[in-house]
Amino acid sequence: MDLPPLSVEAKRLLVLKTLIHDPAAADLRLSLFVSAAKSFRYDSCLQPFPPEFIINNEKSIDQLCQVLETIPPVTDLKAELNTLNEQTVGLLHWILCRQARPALRTVPKSQHDEVLSKCPCYAKYAMPSHIFEVLYRDNHSSERAFQDHATEFRTRHAFHGSRLFNFHSILHYGLQQHLNKVSLFGEGIYLSAELQVSQMFSPNGSGWNKSTLGTHLACIALCEYVDNPNYVKSQEETPPPTDDGTTPTATSSDGPSIMTASLTGNGSIPERYILVKNNELVQVRYLLLYGTTKDINNTATLSGPQSAVDAMYPLPATQPSYQMRHPPSRFIQWIANNKGFVLIGGYVGLLLIVGFINSRNAHFVKEMFLQKLNHVYNAVLGYRGKD
Repeated sequence: MDLPPLSVEAKRLLVLKTLIHDPAAADLRLSLFVSAAKSFRYDSCLQPFPPEFIINNEKSIDQLCQVLETIPPVTDLKAELNTLNEQTVGLLHWILCRQARPALRTVPKSQHDEVLSKCPCYAKYAMPSHIFEVLYRDNHSSERAFQDHATEFRTRHAFHGSRLFNFHSILHYGLQQHLNKVSLFGEGIYLSAELQVSQMFSPNGSGWNKSTLGTHLACIALCEYVDNPNYVKSQEETPPPTDDGTTPTATSSDGPSIMTASLTGNGSIPERYILVKNNELVQVRYLLLYGTTKDINNTATLSGPQSAVDAMYPLPATQPSYQMRHPPSRFIQWIANNKGFVLIGGYVGLLLIVGFINSRNAHFVKEMFLQKLNHVYNAVLGYRGKD
């Protein structure tokens, strides 16, 4: 039996309760949704898709993006909720309430080290600005299947990196091996016991420009997997580091890094990599977030927003080691923000150059140049011969 539709006021009340309960988690949901909606791959990344914006079996992505622009920042959303129109409230209710499973919980700063210790790393890595726990119901189909497998084999933790616009669907459907683009060592879900490795696969992506977590975000999943040797492929672990910070087999930080070792294409899994060939054996437990705020006066300011927002979402006291010391020029910023146009322009320029080289005009210019060069050469040699 279908439940009667909720009124606009009821939806406003439910959204308000969600914002009060955990505003940072609500901010993350909106950021992941906006990132997927504004991606060129929205058709596959924005899953699930809000049914209110499917018209005649077609996804009205332009209309959806227009409604997203009317949503104020989370810090102002509670005060302005009553001023939003019915369509905006309905979209907020769908994102924050109807799609609230699995749930997200903000992990306090004091517990960050405890979460990261679930998968000890040997290589240095940047600390995340925020960590969110992913909570499943016991009767959730994926959690129930995972626990059934976990009764026979031990579980471990590892990291998975992906682009930001993928995490909306990852959060709702989990990691799916058939969607994996990397297959150097066979099909499956690729994990790593090194956070630094996963950071290579999680570049900063454009999120929600009103987010207090950061306008550009990088997200990494800390996963729990069932170590079933029939479906899990990995190498023996590296011995723990000695007192001087090195291992008997690993190189120092000045030499080749762990993530580049063993990538020889010989079919063997590199050290500290894990390949899981069964979707039911992997569950996302935490989301590690790296926030970057870009504004007019300052480029790429890491670790999120300032002033009053800092009190709401505490930020690390020290800047990560990879922060840029000098801001890039406006030309570099324009290239970074218009990569598609730059690539298309470069491709068109290359075609023009190739076409000119193969044309008769290019052949004529080359012959003229060689004749001039020959005249200069003969003149110089003739002058020296007279001397």
